[in-house]
Amino acid sequence: MLSTFLKKLLFVRQFFMIDGKIEVLGKRQVMLPTEVLSELDSCNAKDDYKKLKKIFMENIKDYAKKIGSGEEGMYKNMVDVFETFGLGKIEVVKSDNKKKTCVLRIHDCPILDGGNKSRILNAALSGMFSFLFSKDVNAEQLKSKKSLCEFAIK
Repeated sequence: MLSTFLKKLLFVRQFFMIDGKIEVLGKRQVMLPTEVLSELDSCNAKDDYKKLKKIFMENIKDYAKKIGSGEEGMYKNMVDVFETFGLGKIEVVKSDNKKKTCVLRIHDCPILDGGNKSRILNAALSGMFSFLFSKDVNAEQLKSKKSLCEFAIK
């Protein structure tokens, strides 16, 4: 069954899968096997995290402009975009907008297996929440099990 967000994108012609191209909100997307992402995630370049974080932050900024929602609406849309990327389902455990912090659980993330840490997932969450909080924040992985991991954003 398609997510509600994906149905909306299809309805307003903002999601296309044609001729080997995937496009969401006017941006080209790629779906990769989880093994490829895991291998990419294990590379050891120093600046990868910062580069990935900036890429995710810029993408969310572009999506926000195209969607045109307010701060609360953007949070919901950001969660929907994250899920549409196929990175799992976000559950907010606690949030403090004044302090610009929160604790999240990610359910069924395909790039986490057996409790491994993921620079890609950390960078994605850090970039997305840096945009949302209008402040440079980082995600720190707290706990991880096979189908659930917890992050502190601060």
